[in-house]
Amino acid sequence: MSDASDKPYVLRRPGGEIDTRRVFNLPGVVLATAGVTALMFALMVVAPARAVWIIENGAGFSPVRFLAGPQANGGWLGLLSPLIGHMFVHASLAHLLFNMLWFVAFGAPVARRMGAERALQSFAALSAAGLFLTFYFLSGIVGALVFTLFHMTDITLLVGASGGVSGLLGAVVRFAFNRTSLFGPEASSLSALTSASVLAWSGFVVFSNIAIGVFGAAFTGGASIAWEAHIGGYLFGLFAYPVFERLARAFR
Repeated sequence: MSDASDKPYVLRRPGGEIDTRRVFNLPGVVLATAGVTALMFALMVVAPARAVWIIENGAGFSPVRFLAGPQANGGWLGLLSPLIGHMFVHASLAHLLFNMLWFVAFGAPVARRMGAERALQSFAALSAAGLFLTFYFLSGIVGALVFTLFHMTDITLLVGASGGVSGLLGAVVRFAFNRTSLFGPEASSLSALTSASVLAWSGFVVFSNIAIGVFGAAFTGGASIAWEAHIGGYLFGLFAYPVFERLARAFR
């Protein structure tokens, strides 16, 4: 007799079904990335204050320090590593939870569409997982570079995964509105950049982030929100995602 627990619980709705295993079982690459990010925060919570200061200043992205070049950073590794390192450092538990919530929400459908599920079971899925991470990190890098354009002489430190998360949002906007559900099995076509849904969402993302930049400090106790990194990451994801999807499909 088969074990009923092995069967997916399926929600029936007009026009199709949703396999709830796809809703709740995250792709391994998404779960692992969120786990490493959370582990980094946990280590910083228990680490001595001096160690926390070293990690924040070593991994955090400083536009002034970046523009100073490799000599001012102890070489190319010290110059370039914060472009990714800042995505694993968060200023507070609320900051971490907010970014990881949206990372999971946007990252899971993108990873599934790229074919990155069960990455340890096939070369194609492993390659797709690598492309997913590359896309995520490049979104964060572009976000940091756009942030630099607005803070060339400011003594400030960028931390958090929001630039990469915004890139994942840009990817989702390219395909989500052609589907009946993010969790269904259908593979819809990509929306054109000039489609109504893409233009509407892009306008909302850009203008809401500008508003956050102007008025956000009043609601965050004076904390600065890196809206420039959000917009930079989002626009990279919006424009670059189709290239990564084609590369992922080439391995299948």
